[in-house]
Amino acid sequence: MSSIPVPSIELTTRNAATGNASLEPLLTWLTLMLAQLERTFSKVPGSAVIARYVRSSHQDDPGRTVLELILIAFAVRTLMQSRSRDKSEGKLIKFSEKEIDELVEEWTPEPLCAPLTEWEQRDLTSVPVIAGPNGPKPKILSMGKAAVNLARTIETLRKYGLGSCGPPGFYGTVDVHLELERDIADFLGTESAILYSQGFITISSVIPAFCKRGDVIVADCAVNFAIQKGIQISRSTVRWYDHNDLKSLEDVLVSVEKDRRKRGTPVTRRFIITEGIFERDGEIVDLPKLIELKHKYKYRLILDESISFGSVGRTGRGLTELYNVPASQVDMLIGSVANGLCSAGGFCAGSTIVTEHQVRLLPASWLTRY
Repeated sequence: MSSIPVPSIELTTRNAATGNASLEPLLTWLTLMLAQLERTFSKVPGSAVIARYVRSSHQDDPGRTVLELILIAFAVRTLMQSRSRDKSEGKLIKFSEKEIDELVEEWTPEPLCAPLTEWEQRDLTSVPVIAGPNGPKPKILSMGKAAVNLARTIETLRKYGLGSCGPPGFYGTVDVHLELERDIADFLGTESAILYSQGFITISSVIPAFCKRGDVIVADCAVNFAIQKGIQISRSTVRWYDHNDLKSLEDVLVSVEKDRRKRGTPVTRRFIITEGIFERDGEIVDLPKLIELKHKYKYRLILDESISFGSVGRTGRGLTELYNVPASQVDMLIGSVANGLCSAGGFCAGSTIVTEHQVRLLPASWLTRY
């Protein structure tokens, strides 16, 4: 029977006790430091909330507490490290003054913009350049011909400036505006006309000036974007018909009247909105048939002739001249001064009541003169 090594066990126990005795001061110091830190932390405002959050998070998910401590340590290290230190300071290649001068001489800067294409170069060369001394007859450099006398232009600038830039009811109307409005009305055969400062806002301002919530708008489904915005701003009830299909238009007009009688609602203002020549595909509307439907179902017609004015008809009066229809049959005739007269702005022609209503109702910024 083998003997048990009792002396060896006693020696191991004695060594463990000696180690614990040597670590006891360190453990005591750590305990005191933790107690001191806890007392200091408890004096910080809001420390109780933080302590309660740490206890609950550690109890539910100890791994989360470890991860948060790692993130805090990383944030502190990032904030305390020097950001101005160049890590590659010792790897830089030092050049002599002679080498630097040679590199500067060999360096070719890249162009600030791409070279002109053939089309851009041809377009640039077509721009007329006026050369020669100041006088009544300057010459165009590319053609060698005398330019137009600018004396009348200078006189106009001195009289009117660059533009009034104001509302028509205040300081934005000058005599040339009124003359142009009268000329457009006489040219089209309407009672009156009113100018707008931009072609796009003309139709998109006229529509909400007359169409309100509760009114009915029947419009072609392919009208341009300016008409769409005007219809959207008006907040009217909108019914669409097929593109340039007057049979579809009549079906919609009949269905609108049936719905009104079925609901027993009173008659409201009703409008047909379309284009003379459609911007999307260039189709021309059948104006006589359109006016016939307008009178038959008692609708008002808003016709956008931004493209047809100046380009259709024997003298450029638009669809009314092309179909030999009096302009008074169209309640609101919209045109573009930019397209038809090679200038800027737009106009609305119609009866005097139509134009005066726009002057009184529309905000000043929409009718600002230029």
